[in-house]
Order: sequence, then C-alpha cells, then structure tokens
Amino acid sequence: MKLVASKLRDRVITARLSDWPRILPTRHRATPAGAGFGSSRYSSPTDSFRVLYAADNFPTAFAEAVVRDRFEGKSRRYLYRPHLEQMCLTAISSSRDLTLLDLRGAAAYELGVDTDASRARDHAVGQTFSQAVHDQMTDVDAILFNSRLTTGACVAIYDRAFSALSGTVPIGLLQAALLPAEITRLGITLRRQRGYAP
Repeated sequence: MKLVASKLRDRVITARLSDWPRILPTRHRATPAGAGFGSSRYSSPTDSFRVLYAADNFPTAFAEAVVRDRFEGKSRRYLYRPHLEQMCLTAISSSRDLTLLDLRGAAAYELGVDTDASRARDHAVGQTFSQAVHDQMTDVDAILFNSRLTTGACVAIYDRAFSALSGTVPIGLLQAALLPAEITRLGITLRRQRGYAP
C-alpha cells in the first residue's frame, strides 16, 4: 500500500499515555506491557512487528477485548465466569511522549485512506495499512483510532515503542472495580458455566 505521507503528517501528534486500560489473558500477566504475534486490526500481516492495544476508558477496553460482536442480534446476553477468570486488567502508561498517527473521527475519509482500515470488522485492510505505516513512517510509534464498537479512543502501539511502556500489576478482570457497573449497563448475566443459572 502506498501512503501519501505528506497528508498523513498532518495527523501526526505526540502524547504521553497515562493509565490506559488494557485487558489481556491472565497467562500473560507477567508481561502487562508486552505483546506477541497475532491477527488483529493493525497487526502485521507478515508477522514483522508486534502491536499492543489499550483504550482510554474501561468500557471500550471491555468491548474490544471481551464483548466484541457476541451479542449481535441476541436478546439474552450471557458471559461465562470461566472465560472472564482467564482475563486480567492492567493500565498502560508511557515514560515519554509517543508519536501517534491520529485516525480518529473523519481522519481516514479526509486523508483518502480506505475507511475499512479503521472501521471494518474484517482486518485485512487495516493490517495492510498498518504495515505500510510501520515501514514508511518509521518515527510513528502507534496508531490512535476510534473503536468501531464504542467510538472510544484506542491505541495500537508498535513494538519499537514497547521499551517506553509500563503496566500496572494486573488484577483479575472479575475483581475490576468498574466491571459490575458495565455488566449492569449492558444487561449482561454472568453464569458459572453453560446450562446453569448464575
């Protein structure tokens, strides 16, 4: 993918992260500010770099990491405790200002970038775009974007900036102070396991 770098430069900002929520599998709790390879919106389609995601608020982190599209078209909303017990919550901060490509709001449209890069459920276009940003704009640390689920701000941080990141000691997601209110707001019922009452 060819980027019009002069246009994208108009949307590059610098900002320091402070306590951005991140939900991750408990098996990775020893490295709360790390990430492995995997398929996600802005991951490398060739596994040439890793990406860490965080959100600027808990409801968005919960939507992106846990709920996703699972309740689409469903009147009953269940989450199962064994699944949530395998997840933990940390807060990501940076020790320096990060250089961010800001794709929030109408940025993709205004810049002539395929809007699927930030809004589509399928991640193929976003991955191709992210690979081009990573390779052609080597000073950019991350992509700042709106969640397609909540419109809250999210950040996808390239591994070249991981050394500037830290995460709080993770707590189990079920122990998160903000979880009960979010469960209630979304009308979710927690169950011990499938087929049993909560």
